[in-house]
Amino acid sequence: MDKEAGFRIESGRTRADLIGCVASLVDALAGLTFLVLPTTAEGAGRLCTVLLVDPITCIIVYCMMYRRLVAARPKFAELGFYLVISGTLFLTGQNVLEMSARLNFFTLNYFTANGFDILLEILVTFTLPFGLAIYAWLIASSPPLRRWLGFMMGVQVVLLFVALGSFAFPRISDFVTSQLFAVYAIILSIAKAVWFLSPVTSSK
Repeated sequence: MDKEAGFRIESGRTRADLIGCVASLVDALAGLTFLVLPTTAEGAGRLCTVLLVDPITCIIVYCMMYRRLVAARPKFAELGFYLVISGTLFLTGQNVLEMSARLNFFTLNYFTANGFDILLEILVTFTLPFGLAIYAWLIASSPPLRRWLGFMMGVQVVLLFVALGSFAFPRISDFVTSQLFAVYAIILSIAKAVWFLSPVTSSK
């Protein structure tokens, strides 16, 4: 019997799958809110989306994805998990710093604020893209999983690297605008929701 026959389809949905699906849809709505709400400092809805809804839903989605990935390669899945979670927290911290400067929540001199911003950007650059890359690789290389999501996440990794590495890709980074990244993030969140509801094959 060939290798394909050694797998069977499990159509049952676990509670984690449903939680991941709902969190992905909420994240897609949060991204859409980010696009349509005004960018003015008075946009409380935009502030709530960037600092609360988006990071919380992302962390939930990453946790639920980890539950599927850990069965394939536990050590790599755990490494990717720590990287995406810490990267999300660092990115949230950077957003908090930027929003605080706009709303004058607290006063920092230019060099201190700029130093914190550079530090957080470096931490984000060396955590979140690598964690997402590990997740994408695990999904794309695991036969039991629906591998198309891994390739979609790979595109997100490339966009994120270009956006964060503007110092290394000054010309290319101009094409990766915040709007483009937000639109692709929305599409990817919907894809994750579908992926969580997709059946998973397991060996007999």
